[in-house]
Amino acid sequence: MSVEAQKRRTRYPYGKVRVYWSVSMTVLSIILALLLLKSLLSFLYYLGLTIVLVAVVLMLKMRFFHLKMPESSEEESETESKMQNRKALLMLFGVLIVSISLPLLLARFNPEIWFVCLISYISGVSIAEIIFFLITRK
Repeated sequence: MSVEAQKRRTRYPYGKVRVYWSVSMTVLSIILALLLLKSLLSFLYYLGLTIVLVAVVLMLKMRFFHLKMPESSEEESETESKMQNRKALLMLFGVLIVSISLPLLLARFNPEIWFVCLISYISGVSIAEIIFFLITRK
């Protein structure tokens, strides 16, 4: 690993207990999906949605992490700091809107789709946390 890459790497901001919790939640949700999703189509929906959620949550985590931890080598002006705070607030607001509107959208579908979405969400967020840990550990 190059020296520049080591400088860009930062320490994982949360405790390892959070990672262990994410690993256990991932394993349990995958076992639950394997046991309860009988049709191949439902399982493929589960895998696809999980992959999409891992990508989205990981991008959001990385973006929030870099907004929260600005680079120390550059002096930020006050306006840049305010713009970053506004961007973070807008992203958080967008995530909240999606989180609130998603159950309303899913209410139109059958319970199996609800179950697939819930298990995919749990797996996706947990796997994203594990990947985030692997990326940010020293």
